[in-house]
Amino acid sequence: MEEYIGIPFQKNGSDRNGIDCWRLIVLVYRERLGIDLPDFAGVYVDGSLASLKKVSRMIRDEKQAWQRVDRPLPYDVILLRTGDMVYHVGLVIDRKRMLHVMEGIDSTIEEFTGLQWRQKVEGYYRYKGVSCKIGKS
Repeated sequence: MEEYIGIPFQKNGSDRNGIDCWRLIVLVYRERLGIDLPDFAGVYVDGSLASLKKVSRMIRDEKQAWQRVDRPLPYDVILLRTGDMVYHVGLVIDRKRMLHVMEGIDSTIEEFTGLQWRQKVEGYYRYKGVSCKIGKS
C-alpha cells in the first residue's frame, strides 16, 4: 500500500495529484482488484454541513452493495463518524490499520484501533463483489 501514501487531499480529487477519501478507495479497488466502484463525483463540495449531509446520505444509500462484517479484512471499508453523521471512509489494510486521506492530511496509514479513531468507527463493510478478487491482488 506504500504507493498510495502521500497523495494530497483534494475535494472531488480522483487521482494521484489530489484525491478525496472515497476516491482513494475507488483508486485502490480499480488498481489492485480490477473493480470499478461508483465514483460519486461532486458529492463532496466543501466542508459545509449541507455537503457533509450529502456525503452521509450517499454512504447510507450505497450500503446495499456492501455487507457489514464484524472482523475486517484487507480491502474492507471502514465507516467513520463525527457526531451522529458518517461521512469519512478508510480502507482496512490489516487487523489494526487503515489507509485514508482527509482535509489537511495527505493519504496515510493509521491505526483505527487507536484513541483517535476507535470511538468513531461506525462499522466495517465488505464489497459484495470483492471476495473472489482478493486472492488475485
